[in-house]
Formats: sequence, structure tokens, C-alpha cells
Amino acid sequence: MAARTVLITGGAGFVGASLALELASRHPDWELISLDNLHRRGSELNLPRLREAGVRFLHGDVREPEDLRAAGGLML
Repeated sequence: MAARTVLITGGAGFVGASLALELASRHPDWELISLDNLHRRGSELNLPRLREAGVRFLHGDVREPEDLRAAGGLML
């Protein structure tokens, strides 16, 4: 199976970070990108765990086309 790139929005929140960490453990060959605006207090506490798991973090907002483009050249 070919390597995949997965964008997880809200990726520093509880659900997003949990998903990213689980995917990283099950699919070490996938590129995982966590996009989050860090608006919710405490979300930043998940960033070290994401980094240790090899998940790339981008500070951004899904409502901003430029932030989505920065997540991997997504075409909008």
C-alpha cells in the first residue's frame, strides 16, 4: 500500500490528537498533519505528544484557504 497523507483538522484537541496518535501508531509510513487554531484552552498541551509521534503540526484555521494550502498544497 502506498504512503498516504492525512490532514486532521482540530488536530490538537482531544479527539483530533487522539486520532492522530492512534493513526501514527498503526500507520508509521503515513504522513500525518494536524491543523488547529489552538483556540480551545489546553489544546497546546497535546503538541509535544504529537511531535513525539511524528505528527506535523500546523497552526491554522480551516476557514482560511491559505492555511489549508499550507497544509500540503491542497487545491481550493
